[in-house]
Amino acid sequence: MSAPFDVSQFGIVAQDEFTHPHSPDHPDWNESYFFDWYNEDATCAGHCRIGWHPGQERVLFWLFLYQDQEWLMIEEYRLPLSALELDGTKQAFNYQGWGLEFSYTPKEPLLSGALQVNGFARVISGKRLGMVLPVAVELQVQALGAPHSRGAGEVESHSAQGYSTNRYEQPIQARYTVTIDGAGQTCQVRGERDHSWGPRPWDMEWSFLVVNNADFCLQATEVKIPEWPAIRMGYFKGADGAMINLTDVDFQVDYNALAPERAVQGKVTLTGENDTVISADIDAVTGTEIDITHTFDTPVRTEYRRSLVRCRFHGEHEGVVSPGWFECNRNVAAGAQDNP
Repeated sequence: MSAPFDVSQFGIVAQDEFTHPHSPDHPDWNESYFFDWYNEDATCAGHCRIGWHPGQERVLFWLFLYQDQEWLMIEEYRLPLSALELDGTKQAFNYQGWGLEFSYTPKEPLLSGALQVNGFARVISGKRLGMVLPVAVELQVQALGAPHSRGAGEVESHSAQGYSTNRYEQPIQARYTVTIDGAGQTCQVRGERDHSWGPRPWDMEWSFLVVNNADFCLQATEVKIPEWPAIRMGYFKGADGAMINLTDVDFQVDYNALAPERAVQGKVTLTGENDTVISADIDAVTGTEIDITHTFDTPVRTEYRRSLVRCRFHGEHEGVVSPGWFECNRNVAAGAQDNP
């Protein structure tokens, strides 16, 4: 397959599709993959993350599905690392055990692949609230742009001497097939995938926006690490244009501490190379909170939330209305000051 973009534009190579050697000196070493997707009218969406901590000998897995105004969830944070097969003959990872199966099979590294999940999910909102239902997911992924990376970075807590540490984000489109309690649906979706490896302390705050539609795709991140200047980065890519780095990210967002399903509302202004400016209003369609209490040295609750949002763009992209994903992690002390 010949890609209409330079896959290696940001220094990521085909081998980075697979897993990386880990440093035994970092118990918080984490390698993870995540996948986001949604359909055009934001009635069907999903988020899946697979991560493993070799120093802690455990696998973290979560799957959140939004379908027919219901949220379904699988959260498994203490799966045995020994049961996870890495870099098999075809698959980047594969897990099977106790009613849960998940795998990712790269077809052409950095260009296409398939995520598959089979398990039992709890309904956490909607008409079947509280029920546990069988679910099956297949996401046939096709890349829409280069894997974006700003390199390994200079933050000491995210690097390890003598080891590769990096991450990349990549816009995707996919054929999505989901079956919930025997009822199936197939649709075309867009979204983002991520692959990250290295020491990954979670004691920081961040906001993260992904938007992907027929006109353009973008990803924007603001990270606040203790005793470190705020990090603002991301990319923008027009449908027929080159992917460019963002040079500034400005989230002017109100957070609703008491309502995870309506967690965010506000504006975003992004500045790209060549002084490109992208701005939009953001409103939550729906959302949920995810448990990361166990990732901290001393377990503690933070507001870690995923919101399916609708963005209304201005300026050069006036009139474009697009779904997207907004993720944020904030300490509870900050969230306690917000209005319901």
